[in-house]
Amino acid sequence: MILVDFTAIFKKELKTQFEENELRNHIVILYDFYLGLDRTQTVLNGHIEVDEQDALKLLSALAELKNHKPIDYIINQSVFYGREFYVDKSVLIPRSETEELVQWILEEEIAGDGIILDIGSGSGCIPITLDLEGKFEAVDALEISTDANVTARKNAVNLGAKVTFEDLDILTQIPKRHYDVVVSNPPYVREEELEGLDKNVVEYEPTIALAPKGDPLTFYKRMIAIAPQILKNGGRLYWEIHEDLGKEIVVLLNNGPFSDIELREDLYGRDRLVKATFH
Repeated sequence: MILVDFTAIFKKELKTQFEENELRNHIVILYDFYLGLDRTQTVLNGHIEVDEQDALKLLSALAELKNHKPIDYIINQSVFYGREFYVDKSVLIPRSETEELVQWILEEEIAGDGIILDIGSGSGCIPITLDLEGKFEAVDALEISTDANVTARKNAVNLGAKVTFEDLDILTQIPKRHYDVVVSNPPYVREEELEGLDKNVVEYEPTIALAPKGDPLTFYKRMIAIAPQILKNGGRLYWEIHEDLGKEIVVLLNNGPFSDIELREDLYGRDRLVKATFH
């Protein structure tokens, strides 16, 4: 079968599942990953014959897409801050809002100074990027999921980052040292919201990384409670948050030993990021 035939099959089978541009991008990603053809080469080489082995891989990917499996999990790859991270079902797929969080830290913090802790590190995209971009004195990362930490360590090795990963449950345990910066993108989806999420999220991404049990502010309240034990005086908190909970989180911080509290919108105008200074 030639390449244009595969393109026709993908478009026919998935036309009701994806918008046209998204579907076109998925096809390009798969051709690049399995066949080594970029977008231009795909157009110029539409009549090349696809060998049997590659054909089976493409058809398998098609079946997985039809079952709502995210393309990042199909190819075990996700791009974050310009780098390719390995991802599988043990970790969330990195989002653009998290890139904005990292960018904010890199803009605000002086490269080379201080030590940073990431709580709930997942794939390691936050601490690895901070280490490679900021060249801070040290970057540590905590994660309750042993499987996620295996993935994160793999990414650190692949990308040449010097991050210290530790298996630790922040809700019951406390890190051993104080930090200049603590960053976190913790679980914050309300449990009742899970049923309304897209199938590619709720059926494939780890629920433990999406929603805490009970109070969606559980992890934020915990970090506030142990702030004296994890932050140096003058240390900064940076959080990614639920767009509907910004004002509640600001109130929590105002009631604690924090100043210079800033609630920031993402590129879509949603309250998604918070910064505060501990005193």
